[in-house]
Amino acid sequence: MNSKTTASLIHRIASFETQYLNQELRSLDLNSDQARAINFISSHPDSMQRDIAHYLNRQEASVTNLLKGLVRRNLIVRTIPAENERTKLLSLTQAGTDLVENIQKAFTQMNILLEDPLSDAEATKLTQLLNTVQKEIDANQE
Repeated sequence: MNSKTTASLIHRIASFETQYLNQELRSLDLNSDQARAINFISSHPDSMQRDIAHYLNRQEASVTNLLKGLVRRNLIVRTIPAENERTKLLSLTQAGTDLVENIQKAFTQMNILLEDPLSDAEATKLTQLLNTVQKEIDANQE
């Protein structure tokens, strides 16, 4: 297989990203998906499990254990609003909030590593192209 195809290059970069983030986040006792979930909840208070699943590109059922683990570790809480007892809203505890800065630092460093070899114009163009690809993927998944 040609290691220079678009798909193989994206796969290699994604693998590098996962390895890098897991290494950086290990000191926080988090993996990449846990950190992404905490970061998402930080930016979107009172989000729901399906929001996290969509953001992580996972099935809701597979996100259940991830969230249960974060609840057990007292990093997030699930609250049930009085007007809809079937819904559980997610928010960060103080311990979860305390991790956000370090999580964001790891993501920022990862982004710097990816964009550093590019000019500003190249980084902007790459982001535009990847967004175009992502929109097409999203449209085909609906």
